[in-house]
Amino acid sequence: MYSASSTPARTPSKAVIYKDTSISSLNHASNINIKNSNIFFISRVNFNYEIVRHKNKLFEDEFIDYVNSMKTNLSLKKQQWQSTFSADKGTKSQLIEQVKLAEKKQKDDLAAKEKEKRDISKIQIEISDKKYKKEMIKERVSALKNQIENLKKDIQKRRDVNIAKQQALQVQLSKNEPELKRYADKLAFTMVGLKENVISFSFTYIYEKDLSRPCKFTIHLGEEQHSIYKILECSPPIDHLDEILLQLNTKRDFFMFLKKMRQAFYRYVRNDNN
Repeated sequence: MYSASSTPARTPSKAVIYKDTSISSLNHASNINIKNSNIFFISRVNFNYEIVRHKNKLFEDEFIDYVNSMKTNLSLKKQQWQSTFSADKGTKSQLIEQVKLAEKKQKDDLAAKEKEKRDISKIQIEISDKKYKKEMIKERVSALKNQIENLKKDIQKRRDVNIAKQQALQVQLSKNEPELKRYADKLAFTMVGLKENVISFSFTYIYEKDLSRPCKFTIHLGEEQHSIYKILECSPPIDHLDEILLQLNTKRDFFMFLKKMRQAFYRYVRNDNN
């Protein structure tokens, strides 16, 4: 933007060119824009030469003043333009820097938003995973509680069964003890319970030279009522042990089994002495 010059321009007088002016005068006049509205041609009129020269001098002075005034105005306008250009250039640089800062801030804001989105997505995934694990834990706890309840019921059933077995065993022992005592007295043996369902039998009065020397065997009675009897240990080793045990498991006659075991020990000792 340019402001008007503070020095008013001088308006030149109208230029007059005569048709029969000399060539040197025309050359001087050719430097003037003939299209200028201030220039016009007239026919030569006889004037006083001094007057014409004086007027021409005035015209030249006015024209020079006009040119100088225009130069001054142009110089001022150039300075104003340069000043304005420098200011605009500084403002432009500031604006460019501000734009760059704004673009950088926008880029940083977008990056921060993207990071926030990723963080939120990650947190949501973690929350979903924790909720899933929590539900799985709840289901697992519920299943374990059910298992515990079932185990409690199963243990209670087993306790009830064991109590019933113990009661039945006590009843059976109360019935068997007199009979077993009679067997022990008659067959001369003792029995010792080593652990549950395992009994050791010891026979005496078999060796003639040492009546207190025992012959032993250990038997497993089984856990159920009709379980198979098993001989775990036998000393001394007698013949036909498998056959005797088979008869016991077939006929379930325990007194006859004890009787045959004593006879087998007796035969073994007699054969060993011979």
